[in-house]
Amino acid sequence: MMKMLKSKKVIPYALSCMLSFSLLPLATPAFAATLLTDDFESYSSFPAGTWTNASGNGSWSIATDGSKVAVQTSSTTNTYIVTNGTSSWSNYTYSAKVKVGSTSVRNGIVARYTNSNNYYFLILYNGNLLLNKKVSGSTTTIQQVPFTANTSTFYNLQLVVNGTSVQGYVNGTLMVQGTDMSLTNGVPGFYANGVAEFDDVSVTDSAVSDTQAPTVPTGLSASAVSSAQINLTWTASTDNVGVTGYDVFRDGSLIGSTATTSYSDSGLSASTTYSYTIKAKDAANNLSQASSPVSATTQASGGGGTVVNVSTSAQLASAISSATAGTTIVLANGTYTNGGNFSVSGKNGTAANPITIKAANTGQAIISGGAYFIVSNSSYVVIEGLKFMNTGNTAVKLDQSNNVRVTRNTFALTENGNSLKWVYIGGANSHHNRIDHNEFGPKHDLGNFITVDGSSTQISQYDTIEYNYFHDIGPRATNEMEAIRLGVSTLSMSDAFATIQYNLFENCDGDPEYISVKSGHNTVRYNTFRNSQGVLSSRHGHAQSFYGNFFLGDGVKAGIGGIRLYANDHKVFNNYFENLTGSGYADAINVDGGDFDGGTNGNTFTSSDLSKHWRVYRAQIVNNTIVNSTTGVVIGGNYTLAPVDSTIANNIVNNATGTLYNEVKTSNTTFSGNIGFGSTLNNKSRTSAEINNVNPLLTTSGGLQKLSTSSPAINASTGSYTFVTTDMDGQSRTGVNDVGADEYATSTITNVPLTTSNVGPLAP
Repeated sequence: MMKMLKSKKVIPYALSCMLSFSLLPLATPAFAATLLTDDFESYSSFPAGTWTNASGNGSWSIATDGSKVAVQTSSTTNTYIVTNGTSSWSNYTYSAKVKVGSTSVRNGIVARYTNSNNYYFLILYNGNLLLNKKVSGSTTTIQQVPFTANTSTFYNLQLVVNGTSVQGYVNGTLMVQGTDMSLTNGVPGFYANGVAEFDDVSVTDSAVSDTQAPTVPTGLSASAVSSAQINLTWTASTDNVGVTGYDVFRDGSLIGSTATTSYSDSGLSASTTYSYTIKAKDAANNLSQASSPVSATTQASGGGGTVVNVSTSAQLASAISSATAGTTIVLANGTYTNGGNFSVSGKNGTAANPITIKAANTGQAIISGGAYFIVSNSSYVVIEGLKFMNTGNTAVKLDQSNNVRVTRNTFALTENGNSLKWVYIGGANSHHNRIDHNEFGPKHDLGNFITVDGSSTQISQYDTIEYNYFHDIGPRATNEMEAIRLGVSTLSMSDAFATIQYNLFENCDGDPEYISVKSGHNTVRYNTFRNSQGVLSSRHGHAQSFYGNFFLGDGVKAGIGGIRLYANDHKVFNNYFENLTGSGYADAINVDGGDFDGGTNGNTFTSSDLSKHWRVYRAQIVNNTIVNSTTGVVIGGNYTLAPVDSTIANNIVNNATGTLYNEVKTSNTTFSGNIGFGSTLNNKSRTSAEINNVNPLLTTSGGLQKLSTSSPAINASTGSYTFVTTDMDGQSRTGVNDVGADEYATSTITNVPLTTSNVGPLAP
């Protein structure tokens, strides 16, 4: 039976009823609108009903294979397409069961089909799964992965098209994905290049937010395969939309992500026990609870690999040229200079046997003069323990490389008055690079400490920046002096899936944005920002998660800010702000106005719009605490276009000056369960259920303002925000959540403001 549903017309009414009882935000329902379902049980021929033979050829019919199925029986190698739906459909999740008649012909599903020359298609073909696009009659492969289909099995294929994101799943597992702006709307359908069967069609509206987390991964096992590597495997999670990947945690800290159900953790110490957990995630950045932990002990050291000791620049260049997987190049104390780069080109280690270039003693091998490192078309390379004092060139450039680790280095380049990026990540096929335990600074010339770019169409993906010490960048410039620039406007509609965590930023004053995020689906968490002029800014790109960060000022230095947002679907929660002096573009939290409207789905734009300040849609500002600061939560502080469908819930603002919840622009922002105290509460007519003017009764604990035993914030939150499972301290939230970033609890605190002892080359 086929059903086409116009459920969008009833959803707003149903939600408005729910809102009056539970104060749930309209922007985040936990279900998707069904647009089309069909199981073909009522058909005697095909195409029938609202199905259309879009290609006008082939031999389609209804057959019985356990149940009724649609069948294409022509064995010639033409392309046969049938479609259904409405041409205006833009963002949707489309799934159908597909059984191939032959593995040597192309069979699958299409989305955003407008005509025979323009559509996306996900197909099984010749031992591969291909995500393709056909634009103006020309076919391009977005991503291809090995996948062996057989002729006796139905495979559940799923295409998710949402804005510029295109994802392909098989049996609920994300297999292929990409970012593309070519096609914006069109119908779903079947694609056959020969004999094939199709069944159980489902189309749901991707524009409705997904708030349901995947199930917890099970069956986690850990196996020590060497003195330096442990391999992990687990059973796949499931999700109402689809699992996109897994985060891997070692001893409680995130160490990497993977789209598969296995992971190799390398670079470990011999005869050492490590504990692991796994969390599943989906495209909406919902995280499951952690798996049950498992432990494994690495094998005893038995040597292996080749160690090459060098003491001159010539020896270093020669050793790099000859390096193979497992080679460790050890630099003796001294200075290494060069007229150009030390090139690591086309060198590929493995997870178990990386190519390592390291100082014999951390910080005692100095790279100077015109020398620098460029790692190109390489993988599994480690650069460790060096001190970069070179001039005129980016110290470390990663180009078209993956799984490269830059660790425990000191970057204190000799400046010459010219703009310079100190560490650069970019190029095609750049992914899973890690920048950790380094020191950056001081810096007075223009340019970033770390710049993450990509190819001409795709930002580098799944990179991690963690446990670094960034300090003393300035004086203030109007642009081009961020500590970290994660993306660029021209690539901002591509997703980076990067993680910036456990870093310390001190006196990072160079740019109005000390971190400028210019790509999509990134996580910035557990960082400490001390006395740094500027803000953490979601400047371009959608769906950022900013949580568990500490923003700390001294109350004297001007311009110390917090978080500023543009564009769609951001989550800001569990952040702590104290003694901040910034205002305007440096408010504590600014859900800013915009000068361009990219639309509710964030996909209505031309290339010239990418550098603008995009209107905010559906930001969720939840469970944050702001104390003793110049500003609190500001709505639409700058530009002309007010935020849309955003939520301010369960926050505490306890300041002595200014308007605590300042709605500069009139908007439809939902307020619920907030506490404000100490100054003017609000400049609109908000009820006490929206903003309660009550003393939160905070007390000093560990140098921070936290809930006292008698605080009215305890068990006072409203609404349901499934992503808020812990507080700023890393303590679990139980029962009804407390208001603000702190949960009143006695369990172990795992997240605290960082100091220099926690980060940099010599940190644990």
